[in-house]
Amino acid sequence: MKKNIILFALPLMMLCGCGTNNSDKDNSVGYTQTNDQENVLHRLPELYVQDTFRLGGNTYSWVIDRKPCDSLDVVTDEMGNKYVDNLLSVSVKKNSQPLFSRTFKKKDFRHHLDAEFMSQSILDGCRFLEVHEGMVTFSLAVSFPDSDMSRPFKLNIGPDGSYMIVKDDAMEDEYSTDSLSGDGV
Repeated sequence: MKKNIILFALPLMMLCGCGTNNSDKDNSVGYTQTNDQENVLHRLPELYVQDTFRLGGNTYSWVIDRKPCDSLDVVTDEMGNKYVDNLLSVSVKKNSQPLFSRTFKKKDFRHHLDAEFMSQSILDGCRFLEVHEGMVTFSLAVSFPDSDMSRPFKLNIGPDGSYMIVKDDAMEDEYSTDSLSGDGV
């Protein structure tokens, strides 16, 4: 019986002994960030998507190419994490002939975003949406990194290669309704 009490008490004493009160030491558990971690730049992975579709006897092909770009401003989130912004290229060919080709930066959307959102966001996503009445439409997004805070836009490309960027109608109308437009290629 004495042997069982000693075997039971030994682990209990070891646990109690670990919590000694030493005013010279900080016994709290936590994570520290070293200078190396403070200088880490987070990057979204590169994205390359292509596909084709037929419309009115014509064959269209499109490409979306997103790449982090070190020459753009670095974005710092509320936690101090730093993110490299992206370049986003969209191109469309009609019967193997260039119809539209443009590389976008976040600043291309500055007329639709307030200064705070611009300073904390990156050019994030792009996807093909639809073809309707000869208009090819892509969805683009400027977002806070690693969050669901996003401002979606539509890139509408006309049959002649002209384009227009408009705020997605699904968003609340709290930003400018001006649109960006220009010639495609």
